[in-house]
Amino acid sequence: MKEIKELLEITKKLKERYKHHGKNFTIDGRLVGDIGEVLAAEKYGIFLYPENTPQHDGYEISTNRKIQIKASFKSYCYFPFSHVPEYFLALNILDNGEIEEMYNGTGQVIMDNYIVERKLTPYNNTFYTLSRGILET
Repeated sequence: MKEIKELLEITKKLKERYKHHGKNFTIDGRLVGDIGEVLAAEKYGIFLYPENTPQHDGYEISTNRKIQIKASFKSYCYFPFSHVPEYFLALNILDNGEIEEMYNGTGQVIMDNYIVERKLTPYNNTFYTLSRGILET
C-alpha cells in the first residue's frame, strides 16, 4: 500500500515541521484538528496549548483571549455542549490547503444566536453541529 506509506510519511513531516506547536498529526481522528490548529495559529497569531488541554486550544497572542478552534473539510464545525468557549474560531480547510473562516467571534454569540435561538439539539450531549449556512445567517 504505497499510498498509506506516503500518508504516514506526510504526517511525520508535519509533526517535524510544526513541532514548536506540539501537535502530533495522528491519523486516528486528530489529524484534521491538528491541521486546522496550526493553520489558525500561523494566520491569527495564536499560541497553541499542549494536546488535550480542556476547553480551549490556545490564546491569541495580541489579546490573551482564550480560543477554541474547530476545523473541517466539509463546511461545518462542532461546538461543545459542555462549555461556552471565550472565543470561537471555525474554519473550513479548502482543497488547496488554504483556510476559509466560517466564524470568528465570541462563543456566547454562538450559544445565544445560533444554538438557543434555533433550539439546536446536541449529539449525545457532547457537541452541536453548526453548518456554514447557520453561521452565515
